[in-house]
Amino acid sequence: MHTRRAFRAHARLEDKMAETYKGDAYCVKCKEKRDFEGTVKISDSGRRMAQGICPVCGTKVNRILGKAQ
Repeated sequence: MHTRRAFRAHARLEDKMAETYKGDAYCVKCKEKRDFEGTVKISDSGRRMAQGICPVCGTKVNRILGKAQ
């Protein structure tokens, strides 16, 4: 029982510490690659994606990073 409680606490802590990403992605509105900062999320297909905001126009940008482990 104790290990189950510790596992849940660790899982909640991991959820609060979201993985971040700094890099570039193609902005569809600007039609150029832009550097951005964003968070890493897991898509429905199991791929890791960085999502953020274009610093120039404010459009949402995505970058596919690869399959989640």
